[in-house]
Amino acid sequence: MGVNTIGDLAHYNPVPLVEAFGVIGAQMNLMARGIDRSEIETRTEVKSISKETTFEKDIEDSEAIMQAMDEIALAVARIAEEQKLFFKTVTIKVRYENFETHTHSKTLAYQINHHKDLQKTSRELLKAHLKINRKIRLIGIRVSNFVKGEKQKTLV
Repeated sequence: MGVNTIGDLAHYNPVPLVEAFGVIGAQMNLMARGIDRSEIETRTEVKSISKETTFEKDIEDSEAIMQAMDEIALAVARIAEEQKLFFKTVTIKVRYENFETHTHSKTLAYQINHHKDLQKTSRELLKAHLKINRKIRLIGIRVSNFVKGEKQKTLV
């Protein structure tokens, strides 16, 4: 039929396309011209939750950096808990004073959403990025790989 590109298809007479391919022939012609009448589907599922903080001044005080990471972990875990989401993957982000940025992820063998577990995991990941004579500008945490569920009930 002499159709080799999407542009050829967009300019092709739809009548021979319908004769050759049926209704899909007309649909291919419309889609090649950017016309799609199918209903738009929206996704409402959460893919990740993240928070980050930029320090007022670039800092190298590892205790202050860890404290800030703990606060971010608490905020992220609260959001996950409110949405009844458990996550398996934790990613930290570190940006140094020269804007060099690193991320480091860990996928756990189990799902979590408690802030203490997130703090522990994010601290472990952050330790590798705390370097002598390297000031940090920004840190952050992202959680992903979600499983929706109810919080476990205690047996009291």
